[in-house]
Amino acid sequence: MPTTPTARTAAAALLAALFALPPLTGCGGGNEDEPREPRATGDAASGTATDPAAVGTLNATDLAWIQLMIPVNDQLLPLLDDVAERGSDPAFREFAAGLAEQHRSELTELHALLDEAGVEYTNLHEGHDMPGMVTEDELTALAATEGAAFDREAKPHLREHLEQSARVSRSEAESGADADATALAAGLEEARADQLAELTALDG
Repeated sequence: MPTTPTARTAAAALLAALFALPPLTGCGGGNEDEPREPRATGDAASGTATDPAAVGTLNATDLAWIQLMIPVNDQLLPLLDDVAERGSDPAFREFAAGLAEQHRSELTELHALLDEAGVEYTNLHEGHDMPGMVTEDELTALAATEGAAFDREAKPHLREHLEQSARVSRSEAESGADADATALAAGLEEARADQLAELTALDG
């Protein structure tokens, strides 16, 4: 099913909720012990009267989070691959390579959530410049640096991405409806806290 104007509205609402959250202070998991409904099939996958943007067990928050996290991760990968190839600090190169692998795994899971719900992925945030997203202009500027200066310029972009994706994932874990989506969000938030700690340790 194609993306609708309602889904775009939901994405905007989730972003508003994201930036209203306090800064990341630790790991925030979802309510994993709370029983959840099984995935809907057939006609139930077309939405509900109370939430017209819902698809099966994905509510508007689930959809908005998934459709935000995919481009956020996608746009970071060129930077991670660049750091892994030409960072001056071997530990930073290793960190970036591992982070790229984790982000590609997350992308596989995020796309699988949409595929299972029958939602065709559309990049609602193409061309956007928002916290946590690495832009083409920023990549171009980084390409002009090298050595320790490259490492120094790249790290703030990674930190901002990790912080913002943790915040939006916390919002999904708290407000999403789909068991698989909220579990992925909770795990992603926890992973981001660990990744931020690793990034901080690189400067120690």
